[in-house]
Amino acid sequence: MSVGAPTSPGSDYGYIQTLKSSRSEPDLTGPSIRPTQRRQTIYNAQYQNPQQQQRRSVRGSTNNSSFYSQQSSQWKTANMPARTPSSISTGQRQPLYSTMQRYESGCAQKQETYAPPQMPSRMESRDEFDGTPMTIEKAVELLSYDKYQTSGANYIQHTCYQDENAKNVVYQHNGIPKLIALLDNPNQNVQQAAAGALRNLVFKNNPNKIETSQKGGVRAAVNLLRKTTNEETQKQLTGLLWNLSSTDQLKEELVREALPVLNECVVIPFSGWTENSVPGQKSNLHPEIFFNATGCLRNLSSAEVGRQTMRNTPGLVESLMYYIQKQVANNNPDDKSVENCACILHNLSYHLDSEVPNKYSQLNEQMLRNQQTDKTSTGCFSNKSEKIQNNNFDLPLPEEDVNPKGSALLSHSSAIKTYLSLLGQSKKDSILEASAGALQNLTASKGPMSNGMSQIIGVKENGLSQITRLLQSGNSDVVKTGASLLSNMSRHPSLHKSMGTQVLPDVSRLLSQTSTSATNSEDILSSACYTMRNLVMSQPQLAKQSLSTNIVGNLVNMCKSGASPKAAEAARLFLTDMWSQRELQGILKQLKNVPTIIDFVSINLMKKERTGQMTEFQPIFPDSHSCCTELRLVLSNLQKYWGDEKTSHLLKKLQKIAFWITYIFLMPHFTLGRDLQTGTFFFYRQ
Repeated sequence: MSVGAPTSPGSDYGYIQTLKSSRSEPDLTGPSIRPTQRRQTIYNAQYQNPQQQQRRSVRGSTNNSSFYSQQSSQWKTANMPARTPSSISTGQRQPLYSTMQRYESGCAQKQETYAPPQMPSRMESRDEFDGTPMTIEKAVELLSYDKYQTSGANYIQHTCYQDENAKNVVYQHNGIPKLIALLDNPNQNVQQAAAGALRNLVFKNNPNKIETSQKGGVRAAVNLLRKTTNEETQKQLTGLLWNLSSTDQLKEELVREALPVLNECVVIPFSGWTENSVPGQKSNLHPEIFFNATGCLRNLSSAEVGRQTMRNTPGLVESLMYYIQKQVANNNPDDKSVENCACILHNLSYHLDSEVPNKYSQLNEQMLRNQQTDKTSTGCFSNKSEKIQNNNFDLPLPEEDVNPKGSALLSHSSAIKTYLSLLGQSKKDSILEASAGALQNLTASKGPMSNGMSQIIGVKENGLSQITRLLQSGNSDVVKTGASLLSNMSRHPSLHKSMGTQVLPDVSRLLSQTSTSATNSEDILSSACYTMRNLVMSQPQLAKQSLSTNIVGNLVNMCKSGASPKAAEAARLFLTDMWSQRELQGILKQLKNVPTIIDFVSINLMKKERTGQMTEFQPIFPDSHSCCTELRLVLSNLQKYWGDEKTSHLLKKLQKIAFWITYIFLMPHFTLGRDLQTGTFFFYRQ
C-alpha cells in the first residue's frame, strides 16, 4: 500500500512499495531409480482411477506478495526431474515502504501441466518386504531397513505428490526424522530419494515445515548440498530449501544456515561473476538449481533480518546484478531466473537509505546540521527555511565508486541502468514491476538520495520514456508501480521541465478516463493526481495543454465519491491548489464545468464551517495560499505565549474573515443563507 503521498510540490513524502516475496513452492514428482517404460502397473490400477491417470496438476496463485515463473513439464522415460509449478505474474505490489514493496504484487493464475508420476519398475502392489500391499505406514517403516530405504522414500515422494492427506500420515508416523537422517546416507540414490520426499512433504504444509526444521532438516540439507555433486540431488535440495523459505518462522534459520551455502555453491558460480571482473569458468550446475536457489533467496529477502544479511553477503548482490546484465546482453531478459534476481534486488533496495549508511545519508546529515544552524536566524514570516530545503536540488551528486560492491551497488548508476534496460526490453509483467519497484524504493526517501536517484533516472540515463511506457500496460499492478515511481520523481523541481513534456500526457490520460475496473485504481489515480499537481503547480502553462473539462470533472467526482478516500484527498488538494493560483484559476474558469468546481470548493468550506472542523485556512480564493501560510505561522508563535484557548478564539475570528472574503468572491454564483437553528451562515446555488 502506498503511503505518505506528497502534499505539496517538493514534499518530502513519497510512494514506496511493499515487499515482493516469492511464494511459489515446487510440487514435484520424484525421479525414477532406473529407466522405465511408461506403463500401467498393478500399483497404478490400485491407487489411481482413470481420472487421476489423466489428471494434470494445476498450480496457480493470487498471493499478492508472490512472483512466479513458468516452467513447462515434459514426458521423460528416465530420471524425470523435479517439476516446479509456477504462474506468470501480471501484477505488482506497491510498496515494502520505500517499495519492498512493497511491492506486494498480484499474480494472475496460470495453469501448468504435469506428467503423471512414474513409479520405479520394481514398485509393485505388493512389496518384497512382507508381501503385503504398500501403504504410507509401510513406506515409513521401510525407511529403517537399508535394503528398502530407497523404495520407501520414493513411495512417500510419489504419494505425497498425489495425496495431501499422505503428508499428515507421514508426520503422524514420525517419518520426517527418518528421512532427514537418510540425507547423511552414503548412498546417492538414498540421498536423492529422501530429499525428494522431504520436498514434497513440506509443500504447502506448515506443520511438516516446522517439524523438518526442529529435527535438524535445514542443516542436514545444507550440509549435503555443500558436498554433493549429484545434479538431481542438488535440484531436490534447493527445491526443499525454497519450499521451507516461504514460512516466516523459518527465515532466520535459513538466512543463518542456507544463505552462505546457496551463495557460494550455486549463485556465484552459476552467475559467472568473479571478484576481478574476469569472466569465470562456465558452471556445470543445471539452470533449475540456480532457479530454485534464487527462489529461496527471494523469499528470504522479504524478511528484515534476511535483507540486512544479504546486503552484506560477499558477492551476492554483484552476482545477481551480473546475471541480469548478462541475460539482457544476450537478448534474454525474460529468463525465469531473471525474475527472481530482479525481485531480490527490489527487496534489498527497500529502506536502503535509512538502513544502510551511504554517501547520501552523510550528505543529508550535513544538510540537517546546516538547516538547524540557520533556523536560529529565521523569523516566523521568513521563507528562508523553505529556500534551504529547495537548495537540496542544486547540490551536486556524490562521486560514485568505480567498482561498487554489496549495498553500494544497489544505489549505483549501473544498477539503475540495469533496471531501465529491463523496463525497455522485458515483456514479462512481474519483471517490469520488480524493476520499477526497485527504482521506486530508491526514489522514496526523504533526503537527498531520492533527488540523486531521480536525477540519475530522469537526466543521466534518460529513463522517463521507459517508465512512462508502464502506464500503457494492461496490467494494473504494473501501472500502479509506474505511477507511484513518477509521483516520487515529480517531487523534485529539477525534473519538472522534462517530466512536463514526457510524462504529463500519459498521466493526464489516466485522470481523463471516466471509469476503470482496475483493482489498484485508487492508488493509480492518487499517484496521477500528485504527479500532475506537482508539475502543473510549478509550470502553470502546462495546464492549458493538459487540463480538460473531462479531467476536472473526474477530479470533482473523485472528491464527492466516498469509494476511494485516498484518490479523493489527492484530487481535493489538486483542485484547491489550482484554485488558489490566479493563473490556474483563470484556466479553470474557461472550462465548461466551472460552476461545478466552485460548487465543490464552496461546499467543502461550508461543511467544515457547519461542523466546526475547520482547523486551518483553505486556500480557496485568489492569492490566499501565502496569506494562510503566514497566518498559521503567526498563530503557532502566539500559541506559545497565549495558550490554546486564546489562540483558538483568534482562529475562529480569522476564519470568519476568510468566510466573508470568500462570500464576496462567490457572489455571482451563490446566495448567502443562514441556518436559523444554529445561526451558521452557508452558501447555496442560485
